[in-house]
This record gives sequence, structure tokens and C-alpha cells, in this order.
Amino acid sequence: MRSLVLQQVPSASSGASDPPTSIAWLARKWNKFPFRWQILLAISVVALVTSLLGGLFAVLDARQRADIETRSNIELWANHIAAKARALEKPSQLREFAVLLDAGMANVRHVSVSVEDDHGNDVGEFPRRSARTPEDRAPAWFVALVQPDVESRTLEISPRGEKIGTVTIRGVPDDEIAETWDLMELMALLWLGAISLMMIGLYFILGLVLNPLAILGNGMKELEDGDYTFRLDMPHVRELEAISSAFNTLAAALDTTHAENGRLYRQLIAVQEEERREISRDLHDEFGPCLFGIMAGTTAVAHHAKQLPEEKAAPILACVDEIVQVSTHLKSMNRALLNRLRPIALGRHTIKELIAELIGTFKRRHRTIAFDLDSPALPASFGELIDLTVYRCVQEAVTNAIRHGRPGRITIELSLLSRADTQLVTLVVLDDGAGMPADVSFGYGLSSMRERVGALDGAVRIGASAKRGTRLTVTIPLADAEARTSPDTPPT
Repeated sequence: MRSLVLQQVPSASSGASDPPTSIAWLARKWNKFPFRWQILLAISVVALVTSLLGGLFAVLDARQRADIETRSNIELWANHIAAKARALEKPSQLREFAVLLDAGMANVRHVSVSVEDDHGNDVGEFPRRSARTPEDRAPAWFVALVQPDVESRTLEISPRGEKIGTVTIRGVPDDEIAETWDLMELMALLWLGAISLMMIGLYFILGLVLNPLAILGNGMKELEDGDYTFRLDMPHVRELEAISSAFNTLAAALDTTHAENGRLYRQLIAVQEEERREISRDLHDEFGPCLFGIMAGTTAVAHHAKQLPEEKAAPILACVDEIVQVSTHLKSMNRALLNRLRPIALGRHTIKELIAELIGTFKRRHRTIAFDLDSPALPASFGELIDLTVYRCVQEAVTNAIRHGRPGRITIELSLLSRADTQLVTLVVLDDGAGMPADVSFGYGLSSMRERVGALDGAVRIGASAKRGTRLTVTIPLADAEARTSPDTPPT
């Protein structure tokens, strides 16, 4: 018997339980992924974090390099302009100096230069030249991250100690930032391509590596379904070879045990059916004649009582009527008990007629339920043991459906199917009832059905039907299909 465990659920207002609940929810979601995808997702997260850290360090490095490059160019041009300015002697030469400076800065990068006279008037402004269009430059957000502090340097032009003008040199790191962006963009594409190729390769490699585990899982499912003949091929992975060997040893042991249990259960069924046959024979041969004798005696008593005066015959006839009613009830009970112990029609009618008679009994007892029997051309008998097993399975399945499902219709399908070199007796019982609860446990009847069918190397599967209700499927292999009689003819 299943025990019901009541567990107090924390209230939604309890903030202390929120983090564990969230972690547990994430753990459940994570565990639903296949193991291969868990590995790939973990590697993807590591690659993403590594990429973000690498991008952060690259930005810091680009910022530092842009600052160093700009400072060095400012220093270089400051020395160059200072050297050129020493050749000036008078203010009238400042304009010519500016023209020469413009020509000398044809390919200058990272700096812009402006020249003013001693009154602060512009003589010439020479911005740095760049072959890049605005579309070729780095995006604004990247510029904001990498842009160093812009510096400027002001030089006074004072030949012979008299100031005739000033030169201002400003740092412009746009080209350096754009080149860094191009390099990082290229590296990001290469990194993304490499990661994609690596993930694709890992997907197939993990498939090969984890394939033995998947096969092992399928093997465990086969054992769970009762196929103890399943064996694993030895994998090439050394660590998994021992597990596969242990699995095959376990499967062989289960196969041997199952075969022995099947043999013992068949013997038990044979002994049980023999005992039922003897009890049925005794009930039929002993109890039946006794009831017949009672009925004959009461008939004789009634005949003699009717010859007496009415006042004397009345109490006698009343007792006779009571004896007849009890005897009739006992006769009906005896017949039902005989049918439960061993179907009276077994061995005398075809398997289809045997099942039809059983369904007719259910129809008479449960008139609100519709019963359908779908049985195409079948042999007259599958053998007494299989016929009796199919009969008991129908009896148990229909009884359970009525008792637990409250259906409006029950359909019984009995057929003979060919699969590979084996012929299977297939029984399907469908109902449109309430269905099976998720945590249902098999009772004595279904467990006995499994054992009875398993002793014949068959299988029982129970689950939800396609639309509504429950579907029970029984398959029993025929060991000697050629020995059966022709379809729908009584056995000899």
C-alpha cells in the first residue's frame, strides 16, 4: 500500500527560500538537457566569458597603445617644428614657414597643427590627413571606450628672443582607434569562426564518445522492458568496456533467472490449472448430482403434497418452494464457480467464441457499457495454455477497466501478427474511461497477468490511449505456429 506523505510548502512571502528554489529550478532545467548539450553549453559559457575578458583586455590595451602612439607623434612633431622654427628671423617669414609646414605634413598621422602670429591670428591650420571615410571609422561606443586623454603642445617661435608666433600641436588618435577596431573586428570574426568549428567538431566527437553511454541507456531500457536477451557490443573506450562487460553479465544472469522463473511459473500454472480442473470435476460430478437429487426429491414431495388436503399441503409446498429457490441459487452459484475455476467452453469452442462468451457475460452484468470485439480471421485455438492466458487477460483487463475507469465503451482487439520469423498473439483492450493515475501501482491481478504472460515469453504494456482512457497490450509469441488448426474451425 502506498503511503501519502504531506509536506509543508513554504509561503511565497518567505524570502529566505527564494534563492534555493531558484537554484533548484535552474538545476532541474539544466538536468533536462542531454549530457552532450550540457558539455557544449558549458564550453560555450566558458568561451563567452573568455571572449568578454579578452575583449576587455584588448580595449584596455588599445587605449594604452593609442595614448602612447599619440604622445610619441606629438613629441616627434614638436621637435621637428622647433628645429624648423630656428631658421626664422623675422615675422614676414611666418607665412612661408606655414606653407612649408603644410607640405611637410602631407602624410602626418595622429596630430593636427595650427600656426598663429604674435597677435593670435591664424596663419594656417593643418589637420591630420586620413584616407578613411566617416563610414570606415570605428563606432562611437568603441571610440568612447578606447579614446585616450587628448593632449596638445604649444611652441613659441621666438628668433633672437622676440616672439613672432606660436604653433599648437594637438593629438588626434582617430586613425589609431580605427585601425584597432579593424584588427579587433577581424580577430572577433576569426575567433567566432574558430569557436563555431570547435563546437561542431565537439558535437560529433562527443557523439562518438558518449554513444556507448547512450547504447548502455538503451540496454537498461531493454532490460526494464523484459528483453533479457539484449547484449552490448564491446566499446573501444577502455573505461566503458568494463561497464559493458558487467552489463552483459547482469543481462545473462537475468536471462537465466527469467528462464528459470518462467519454467517454474509454467509448472505452477500447470499445477494450478490441474487443481482447478479436479475441483471443477468434483463440483460437476459430485455437487451437480446432489443438487439434481435435491431438485428431484422436492419435485416428488411436491407431487405427493398436492394429493393431501389443502390445509395440510400448503405448508409442505411452501417449504418445497423455498428448497427449490435455494437449490436453483446453488445451481447458479455452482455454474459460475465452475466457469471461474475453468471456462466450461475451453477446449470445446474456438478462441473467438470463448472470448465472445466472456464478453457476453460482462454485457449482461453491465448494461450501461458498450462492448466491441474486433477479431479478424483467427485459428480455432492457439493451444490450451495460450487460450486460457488470453481468456484470463481479457477477464482481468475488462474487470479493472470497469472497476477503476468507469468507461462508456470497452473495445477488445485480438489478432495474430507476423513479425520477422515470429508470429505474435496480440490482445489490445481499450477503454474511454478516466485513465490511469501517474503514480498507480499494479495490484495482484495485473501482477499475476504479467507473470502469466511472462512465463510464455510474452509482454504486457499498459499506458494511456491515443484519445482518452487506458490501453492494455498483451503480446505472446507462438512457438509452433504450424501446429495450429485452420481458422474458425473447432479443434478436434
